Amino acid sequence: MCGRYVNKNTKEQIIGFFGSGIELDEINAFKSSYNICPTQLAPILRVASGVMKLENMHWGLIPSWSKDKSYASNLINARLETLYDKPSFKGLVKSYRCIVVASGYYEWVKTQNGKQPMYIHSNQSVLPLAGLWTSWGDMNSFTIITQNSFSHLKTLHHRMPLILDNSSILTYLDSDIEFNNSYEVSIDGIQYHKVSKIVNSVKHDTGACIKSID
Repeated sequence: MCGRYVNKNTKEQIIGFFGSGIELDEINAFKSSYNICPTQLAPILRVASGVMKLENMHWGLIPSWSKDKSYASNLINARLETLYDKPSFKGLVKSYRCIVVASGYYEWVKTQNGKQPMYIHSNQSVLPLAGLWTSWGDMNSFTIITQNSFSHLKTLHHRMPLILDNSSILTYLDSDIEFNNSYEVSIDGIQYHKVSKIVNSVKHDTGACIKSID
């Protein structure tokens, strides 16, 4: 599960990573955050009419057929293995893919002294996470796709976000490419460290949240 994550990149850094030919959402200001939680606005990358767009959306998917916003807090993640089985996701897999712009994410590990937060991050500025998005009225929202953890990340949690290899960024967003053929997963350069429990509170949103306490 991915229930809290980080995007410490500025708008300029995001454009530098993905490329200059990106159309920006000028309505909402882009800001970095060290403690993104469900229902908050966060940047995603999607394709619209053949153009790559960087825009803010609410984290926690609200299906277009939903009667209210109550789904949002429940649909922050979508299991890769059951995407085609769930009414909330199966209609989005082809044409409503997005890349969630992250620097890293948090996971809580059980210890004798309670749950210890860990920060999982890459050796590059952006950690591109696979997601799905949709519209509910005039509100756009997204979910992060998760999969079974593997390699060294299994020691933290049995689930992890679907982390895209950089070579998959364009293909994942291409609706003409069948979903299962659109991406490669990469955890090269992924590392983690213990962080302060201040991250437990969403009130804390500074660089201190990701500082190693080892």
